[in-house]
Amino acid sequence: MVARALCAPRNPVLWGRDTCTTDDLGLPQNGMKGKNGVAWGWNPDADAGTQMSKITSAAGNKKPSTYGLYSQITSNTGYDPSQLTDRMDDIKASGAVLVAHVMPTGLELNEVSAKIAGDIANMVKQFTGQGVEVWLRFAHEANWYTTSAANYNYRGSSTDFVNAWKTVHDAVKDIEGCLMFWSPNQASASDLQPWFPGADYVDIVGIDIYVTDTSATFENTFGEFYNTFAKGYNKHMALGETGNKINGWDIKANLVKQLANTDLSAYPCFQSVTWFEYQKVEEDGQDPIDHRIIMGQSSDHVAETLNSFS
Repeated sequence: MVARALCAPRNPVLWGRDTCTTDDLGLPQNGMKGKNGVAWGWNPDADAGTQMSKITSAAGNKKPSTYGLYSQITSNTGYDPSQLTDRMDDIKASGAVLVAHVMPTGLELNEVSAKIAGDIANMVKQFTGQGVEVWLRFAHEANWYTTSAANYNYRGSSTDFVNAWKTVHDAVKDIEGCLMFWSPNQASASDLQPWFPGADYVDIVGIDIYVTDTSATFENTFGEFYNTFAKGYNKHMALGETGNKINGWDIKANLVKQLANTDLSAYPCFQSVTWFEYQKVEEDGQDPIDHRIIMGQSSDHVAETLNSFS
């Protein structure tokens, strides 16, 4: 990890770590990077028990820049972070930034209280106290998870979400080594505006998009979001998760090349990708979608993936 000088806690927005003109996201100097310089990491398939160490080994010992992990708030009385803290050793050993996907699934968004926010802050401190940078991706895809199509996994309105976000922000804003990462689901910039908590409350912006064919480029997939929220607010941009929406190696391979092995210097705020390295069983009984580009892939496909990285 990049060493940080000891100092009094400071708000990232106030000390400028949120602006995309700074190079202080806490990313490891020896972490995996695309040939275009974009930092790269993984969401290991926790459902399958996959440790980051296994992915690192399968990826030719290229150490990840980011480590994404999901955790649910299952009660309105408190938050148990064990889904994250139980992997402390693997996270520390990876040397990566922890992208903590904290999902309020067991309560109304308007029930995200100062108590729950304090529990989240205590989780963050457990990691930052061990030298792990944390990007807190609270209630990601709120614009999707609050809909009937997502079975109302989150419950509330855009106003409820923004208020919950600000409650969590107030609890973590002075933790050295923690950045707030806003990450909605695919939608137009105009539709996302009501879900944006405001520039004073967000350090990193990103969007979750899964692609369906080989025509995807950064511009035609992420360009509108980038121009509106990253360039528009001078914020770092990262992808907290991405991959293919339907099965097909060529779809995955193209997206990797577009994100890691294509000149993206026209998008200087774009910093990082955390790939969704899952084989996901769909709830509707359809065949699993294999999002993986390393684990469970042929040696030729792994070599093709790694060819996009320095």
